[in-house]
Amino acid sequence: PVPVTNDLDAAPTITVTLPTNISVKVNVPVENVTPGTVAVIVHPDGTEEVIKSSVMTENGIIVPLSGENTIKIMDNTKSFTDVPHTHWGADAVTFASSRELFNGIGNHKFAPNTAMNRAMAMTVLARFAGMDTSVGDNWYDAGQQWAVAEGISDGSNLDQELTREQFATMLWRYVGKPAVSTDTMSSYKDATEISDWAIPAMNWAVSEGIITGNTVFTLNPSGNASRVEVATMLMRFIVGKI
Repeated sequence: PVPVTNDLDAAPTITVTLPTNISVKVNVPVENVTPGTVAVIVHPDGTEEVIKSSVMTENGIIVPLSGENTIKIMDNTKSFTDVPHTHWGADAVTFASSRELFNGIGNHKFAPNTAMNRAMAMTVLARFAGMDTSVGDNWYDAGQQWAVAEGISDGSNLDQELTREQFATMLWRYVGKPAVSTDTMSSYKDATEISDWAIPAMNWAVSEGIITGNTVFTLNPSGNASRVEVATMLMRFIVGKI
């Protein structure tokens, strides 16, 4: 196992050589792995970038790679005073923020219960897709343009608060609108409240374990998706892809 540090310059460096025409899931054993443990790729020009799809395992981290790669392993955990380790979504917040999908709101706060809006959701997914969201006249421009181009969203109503079924639909569109042949939602009392356009996406998200009920019997599809809920759904989505 490689040691882990929060100092990128001192992080252990690993070279992995693979065929260029296939993607391989490389399992790197890591000492004292945490949800904030990430792989960082070192590009040929020397720039470094967190691999957002790297996933923690019990004894290390799985990294999808192809070709020749130089990677570093580090603990990129961000600390937020309003998300103690006892918070139900602490691991998801650590996972999402360490992979630089989410930022805090300043003053070492994450605002876990604040509702996401559509612009935030587009930006988070664009970051996962590898887009540079720091460009544009407005903070949301790059995410909005990417979401429209990829058919994730029509790019409208950016300030509108995001619902749980809307984010499930964005994820479903991102992976190509997979069909699920079985009904996974009949056990929830409020399944009939799901919007018609969101039924295939919600059925997929429930079947994949990406979204679960607010209670044992309720999905709350039209409820606002908070920042911690979106971080949790995103973590489950990324882990499931690996």
